[in-house]
Amino acid sequence: MTDSRLLDRLMQVAGRAQAWAESPLASRIRKGFNALLSILILMLLARAIAQVGWHEVVAVVPASALFWILFVSSYLLQPFMEWFIYRHWWKFGWGAMGIFLRMRVMNDALFSYSGHTYLLVWAARRMGIQFDPQGPKPKIFGRGDGPGVDPAKNPFAAVKDMAITSGLAGNFATLVLLLITLTMDGASVLSAALDPRTLRILTWSFVLMILLNIGILVFRGKVMSLPVKENMFAFRWHLFRVLAVQALLVGSWAVALPGITFQNWFLLGALRMVIMRMPIPNKEILFAALAVSLTEDASVEVAALMAAQGALQLVFHALSWGAAAALEASAGQEDAPNRS
Repeated sequence: MTDSRLLDRLMQVAGRAQAWAESPLASRIRKGFNALLSILILMLLARAIAQVGWHEVVAVVPASALFWILFVSSYLLQPFMEWFIYRHWWKFGWGAMGIFLRMRVMNDALFSYSGHTYLLVWAARRMGIQFDPQGPKPKIFGRGDGPGVDPAKNPFAAVKDMAITSGLAGNFATLVLLLITLTMDGASVLSAALDPRTLRILTWSFVLMILLNIGILVFRGKVMSLPVKENMFAFRWHLFRVLAVQALLVGSWAVALPGITFQNWFLLGALRMVIMRMPIPNKEILFAALAVSLTEDASVEVAALMAAQGALQLVFHALSWGAAAALEASAGQEDAPNRS
């Protein structure tokens, strides 16, 4: 079967699927699925929250207003920046913020990129993507011979490139922070806290991550779909988000436990960022070893603080899911992205 005939067949299947998706039955199924998804998410969060030792959490979390401002800001900055970047292309209002709150929760509570899938389905449906087998063949991901596809009309390309630019920005920020920590004697901290084999695995994992990112940049014409200008716009704001969230988290730690020097907090935060982005097991255990090595006598308080913030994040996930439902109910259809 030639590529043209295969594409025609795929378009016919997509057209039939879209016709079914617009039927009343599909609408009822979609509403039922959304309700079941909400129940599943809330049950998972409720189970995780119930397993937390709340007495320990309350004991270590400070009552300082500054701590709560920093922590809440660090949580909300990611969905806000996602909303801001996509709004540049899709022209929706504040009501769409609920989609990005759900996206934040799903990526953390379910599995990576499940939130991106949810966003893609939402955008394709709201933007009225058509699959007309008699019309021109849409270029879903590829750039073809032109300078790039229009993110305002191609949610597939926009979501894919956003996921890539977000990863590139996170890895670039991690590299910068790692280089800074090496000038602050971070190498000796790693050597003292980790055994040689673990340190080698961590080093090679980081090298492979950098090589992967270099490969993406070298073959960006094959991998990326949007114009370079649009991807650079997204990359700059993603980089700002990653660094700002890191600064807010470290600031909240310093407010909660002021007895630890800010330099140690900076080192701990940077090294945590390095470890969490590595494709290695037992990341939390490695981070705990670093915390003990860096903070010594205060390591118990640091471990309690990290556990408390993890528990608070679960609570914020549940609150965000409820807030998303309220925003979507109040916004209705008026904040749907348009195609102009």
